[in-house]
Amino acid sequence: MTDSTIHEAAEAFLVHLHEQGKKERTLYTYRKDLEIVETFFGGDKKVSSIRTPQVGKFFKSDTLLKLPSGRERAKPTLEKTIRVFRMFLVWAKDTGRLAELPLPKDTPLGNSRMKEQDDAAQQ
Repeated sequence: MTDSTIHEAAEAFLVHLHEQGKKERTLYTYRKDLEIVETFFGGDKKVSSIRTPQVGKFFKSDTLLKLPSGRERAKPTLEKTIRVFRMFLVWAKDTGRLAELPLPKDTPLGNSRMKEQDDAAQQ
């Protein structure tokens, strides 16, 4: 298992997305979302040490829910940041940086990930 920090893994994730053909604007906004994650967890924290209760606390934290000015973030912005973080965690698991996904049970999974889980359950 690769033992990288959140910052190192986020950079590698963005390189991966760039190689997948994501547009520069998408990479820019995803980087901003991952900076929120780094602010909460700390960029030096090992990805492999992220646990479900910590992710749950992040989802309820002012770091995620509020702008630096103290104003509430818009719901679509919150949903996108959570989606990008979830994608990052799935990628981290798929690349051996995480043994299992530390997502709370009520975290919505993307359609493709849900289909993969359904397919695996049927086998």
